[in-house]
Amino acid sequence: MTNEPPDTRTPREQSARSLADTDGPSALPAPPRTAESEAPTKGGRKAAGIGCGAVVLLAVVAFLSAITDSVYPDVKPEKMADRISAYSQDAYAALDIDRAVKPGYVDVFTNNTYGSDYCYPDGLLSIADNHVKGAYRLHHRWTLAKVSKTKALTALRRLHAHLQKEGWRITEYGENQQTKEWKLTAEREGGYGTGITWEPEFQRLSGGSGGPCAVDPDWSDDHPYSYGPDVGHPPALTP
Repeated sequence: MTNEPPDTRTPREQSARSLADTDGPSALPAPPRTAESEAPTKGGRKAAGIGCGAVVLLAVVAFLSAITDSVYPDVKPEKMADRISAYSQDAYAALDIDRAVKPGYVDVFTNNTYGSDYCYPDGLLSIADNHVKGAYRLHHRWTLAKVSKTKALTALRRLHAHLQKEGWRITEYGENQQTKEWKLTAEREGGYGTGITWEPEFQRLSGGSGGPCAVDPDWSDDHPYSYGPDVGHPPALTP
């Protein structure tokens, strides 16, 4: 009788389920499983509002892009908006969903908007400090309703392969056993992040991209904002 070696994985690693483990009609040949694909999603309650998945996604992007930097480069908000919306468009096209997402906010199930956050002297780890005047962190978010599990999981697999090919580092990929949400997040050099989340309760697919903290070179003390530049609406997302 052969003694099997003990399972050295943590409880979180043992409970994680990657897309490669999915069965049923939605299953497709999955990419090789790696340590990255085994990373579980953090738990949490869902809300019918903007959605737990979208909130967590943006929080992850924010943490990755602004965790420790203390000197922010000068970047015009319009240039940053063009860059992150281009990342979102590239990811959306890779999903191969035959629907467009128009600019603007319709409701919690259909939207395509920009948002922004404060930036701090030593990144998010010094959030108790006063924010840096003229500094901002821009993010782009979109949401699409009525996306079935079959379409969503197939789309996640396509995007996973595409992001790896384009040089993104996968930071999360799989199902949260508590919320049953499926998520894919990635980051790349320069503090940029992107990803999507599918929420089975609402059949809702949410995604977006975010950039690092930067300073608006045109900001001045008499400017009406300390962060949150007005960059209008993002372009429509197309297949």
